[in-house]
Amino acid sequence: MKFFPIPDPRNGGVTKQVLADLQQAGILPHNIGAFASEQNWIEATGVGAPKDGEGAKYWRDNATIWQSTTDAFQYLMIDRAADGSIVRMPLNFSDSTFTIYSLETAQFYQQYAKHFPVIPRLVLKTMNRYDAGRLNFNSGAAVDYPLGILLADPTGPMGGFRATFPSNMALRFNPQSGQPEAFYWADYVREYPFDWTPTAPVAPGGVQKLSDAELVSAVGGVVGSAMSVKDKASAIRQLAAR
Repeated sequence: MKFFPIPDPRNGGVTKQVLADLQQAGILPHNIGAFASEQNWIEATGVGAPKDGEGAKYWRDNATIWQSTTDAFQYLMIDRAADGSIVRMPLNFSDSTFTIYSLETAQFYQQYAKHFPVIPRLVLKTMNRYDAGRLNFNSGAAVDYPLGILLADPTGPMGGFRATFPSNMALRFNPQSGQPEAFYWADYVREYPFDWTPTAPVAPGGVQKLSDAELVSAVGGVVGSAMSVKDKASAIRQLAAR
């Protein structure tokens, strides 16, 4: 299955392909012009990079061009602690993050709670018109790339608004690198399915426990059989329960 790294402009390693993948997946909003670096900007435009405002910011909201009467814009971002580190939030279904996720995504997290002791926390951040539309490729702690925008929606879960984060995706921390990643939770369910096969209890008077040698021999027979992977896994679980 595919995981989509959430780029951290403060740590480098952002590429054009990573940003393109996020936009294709519907995570990076299409009204956002995002760049991996100053060199990426120069290659794309052929002109020198702008240095607007205070602090590095490698993206701009092009909606500021046509939404001429809007003074404030809200963006969905990964939450950071006061020291700049990314917040690692234990599953907390009363947190505002779960007004952003779809009901189906929340149900996925509930079902697979043991797989996700912590997840990235999502927050909404407001920018004024100038900051939303500016670009600055100076060095320093850059503004994070947005993962969605806030839209008016009379049925939305946030007082008549909703965030645009895809309803079929979830977030996790990569187990090796610790980097936040997005993924399609339906793919995860297919990759790590629950085994709902009912197992009958041991019959009265039946064998209550397999010896170590019996268990190893039986598992070897299952692995070498022509059964499907799912049936093999089910048989091995039943043997291990004896």
